[in-house]
Amino acid sequence: MKLSAYARILGVQYRTAWNMYKRGEIPGAYQLPSGTIIVPEESAAELPDKVAIYTRVSSSENKDNLDRQAKRLEEYSIARGYQISKVA
Repeated sequence: MKLSAYARILGVQYRTAWNMYKRGEIPGAYQLPSGTIIVPEESAAELPDKVAIYTRVSSSENKDNLDRQAKRLEEYSIARGYQISKVA
């Protein structure tokens, strides 16, 4: 699959996936002479199932936003099929 499709599955921007490729973090990925980066299907199958949710605010005035932020991230994770291992 193309790197752009891999990025969508991973839920990250293309540039983030490209940086991962450049750092060698995507096993088996290679670049065609045309410049297209190909990621083997096996790499997509190895994506993590569990996630940790981390929330923060810039000041104590916004502490009530933490719960809303955590709830929104929990809903997003559930919709993507991730198991939530920790909420911090």
